[in-house]
Amino acid sequence: MPESRQKLYFIACCFPPIGRGNSLTNACVANYLAEHFDTQVVCMERSDGLLLSYQEDQSLVAGLNPRLRVHRLRAANWWNLNEILYAVGILPCYYLNWAVSAWHSRETWLGEGVIIAVYPVFSDLVLGYALKRSSGNPLIVDFRDDFSGVMTRGWRRLLRSAYRWLEGKILKEADAVTVTTEFLREDLIARHGLDPAKVQVVYNIVPPAEERLVRQEGGEGRLKAIYAGAMSQVQRPEILLKAHAHLAAHKPELASRLEVDFFGPESPYFKLQIRKHFGAGTRFHGFCDRAEVAEHLARTDIGFFSLADETYAYATPTKLFEYIEFGIPIVASLPQGAARDIVERNQIGLVADPGDIEGLAHCLEEICLNPDLRQRFRDNMARIRDQFSADEQARKWRDIAWALADEKGVPKRAIGALEEVS
Repeated sequence: MPESRQKLYFIACCFPPIGRGNSLTNACVANYLAEHFDTQVVCMERSDGLLLSYQEDQSLVAGLNPRLRVHRLRAANWWNLNEILYAVGILPCYYLNWAVSAWHSRETWLGEGVIIAVYPVFSDLVLGYALKRSSGNPLIVDFRDDFSGVMTRGWRRLLRSAYRWLEGKILKEADAVTVTTEFLREDLIARHGLDPAKVQVVYNIVPPAEERLVRQEGGEGRLKAIYAGAMSQVQRPEILLKAHAHLAAHKPELASRLEVDFFGPESPYFKLQIRKHFGAGTRFHGFCDRAEVAEHLARTDIGFFSLADETYAYATPTKLFEYIEFGIPIVASLPQGAARDIVERNQIGLVADPGDIEGLAHCLEEICLNPDLRQRFRDNMARIRDQFSADEQARKWRDIAWALADEKGVPKRAIGALEEVS
């Protein structure tokens, strides 16, 4: 007999094969929800613009749940004005042209069901808000980042009131709100006077590790550190290369034991600010698909990630949870905030302040010279792994969506044969 399940519309502009951290998280969430809802994903068909381009990762598509129905919609052609207007600060998002296309095509895919709209990008929230207003469907908005907090830096502080008004309008319309950290939850509640019961923390999620490094510690063998992620001024990951160079200058024998591998796109920031810092013992592998990166993670001794300044104190990068999942001891460059709190409170790595090259070099020295410390970090990761697992976190979205569907009377519909991913 066919199953009966409620519909759920997952609004996520960035979705596989677009290969980025939030695309990976979006895929994990959609895969989980497809086991409990008739889940339809509304995302953007890949299209490179004047300033923006996305890498494609077909391994992420191969990992999608076959129950999903994916609507990949082409963005309206605004002749790159959307990117230019975003860059100069007039628009709050560079993909509003995609939201407009999705809105105009809604009659071809939208029915009665729960809507989840994820940020980034802001266009997802705009579309979710408009669909809620027009259809009356219950709406969950998810903040993986802090929209108005990050957007109102530099001269854009002049637009703070406008961005906060937009943010508040959407948050107050939503039936439920999920956020990436307790730091962001408290900020949004205070910023907009939200009911605390309406806002729940759901951490970033990553796919389960199929393989983990099993190393017999001891001896003077070589160690491998990895950075796999975005190459931008948000992270400024070149600090790892600078710290390695500092070790090479002051502790050459130690530096010769430590290999540093970078994986990521050759962004303009990479070409201008990162490439010049590669030297002996450090390598750049370019953009690799998720499956290949996972193979490297499974054989890595030290995982690195970074956030450049206090603007991102609320954030918990996806890499943090990847390292927990794979059991990779962490060395990081972070401001005081959510990610640093998780690393230090759970004793799963060592952290230096943003910009502190000598401090980061000291962290590398300590973790390289102390195999017992690395093993303690791995043991602590094993202890907390279930707490941050994809199943544990995605279950929160499922329960919220179930409760809203029942409260709003969203009907269950019979579904027969599984629909393949489009």
